[in-house]
Amino acid sequence: MNAAPIKVGMLISYDYRYARYSLPLLYDHADRITLAIDQDCRTWAGNPFAIDDSFWDWLQKLDVHKKIEIYRDDFHRPELDTIGNDTRERNMLAQHMGAGGWHVQVDSDEYFPDFGAFAHFLRRHSRWTEPEHPPVDIGAFWIPLFKQTDDGFLYVKDAYESFPLATNRPEYKSARKSEHLIRYTRHCVFHQTWARPDEEILAKITNWSHSGDFNGRAYFERWKSIDQHNYLDVHDFHPCFPKIWRSLGWTPGRDISEFIQCYRQDHSITVPIWLYLRRRLGQTRRSIFRQPTRPQQSKP
Repeated sequence: MNAAPIKVGMLISYDYRYARYSLPLLYDHADRITLAIDQDCRTWAGNPFAIDDSFWDWLQKLDVHKKIEIYRDDFHRPELDTIGNDTRERNMLAQHMGAGGWHVQVDSDEYFPDFGAFAHFLRRHSRWTEPEHPPVDIGAFWIPLFKQTDDGFLYVKDAYESFPLATNRPEYKSARKSEHLIRYTRHCVFHQTWARPDEEILAKITNWSHSGDFNGRAYFERWKSIDQHNYLDVHDFHPCFPKIWRSLGWTPGRDISEFIQCYRQDHSITVPIWLYLRRRLGQTRRSIFRQPTRPQQSKP
């Protein structure tokens, strides 16, 4: 069969400026890229945001092959909480991009240096996108960026939080999560989750899909107190599940691109083989004990 198309979707909101780093890493390896933006420029929490005109000028210069389209719709429902609006927007984006092929959703603050290798994996397994194949998600792992210092970035060491990045059947139940089996890869994605200016952290705490799961103000004050001089003393600091984030590391870099370049000189951006095999084994056991289901046809 011909290689299945790789359709990348990205949600654009108040943190749109990070797409300047994430989109170029994806552009050459995607067949189609769709940016979803609320038609009234509201966040999932209903707060307004604005996108500077310079972003659109930059986007036009990037899109030399005319792969990028803008999808505007109403992505805020006041009766839904932030995670509900998050999930709803992702499903609407998937429906807009249409059934078939690989659906990949990368957030604007996620940087995937080896997306070319990931895309090669998806194309090599194009048969998984055939209608008769069971639903499957393709998983990767985050390297969270915690804080930017004067000349580098603090990142979470050995967190290896897994997340579903691609799917042959976009049926999202909670953000990008579905009820499908996950075929993990060893790839890591840098996630600029907390390495932001103070005002953006406050906006994140207010508008994030997990904003109701922790004391945002208390966490913000703790985050502010951590720097390049005391980070080795910080332990168990994930906002919702403290034990997930055990310790911090630091790597130099004046911006994201330089940080990634420096990080790769001393670190692998794939997870250890033992962790990869453990996740694969876990999904194999899950597949044994679950009832087989027929693939659902996407609605037109």
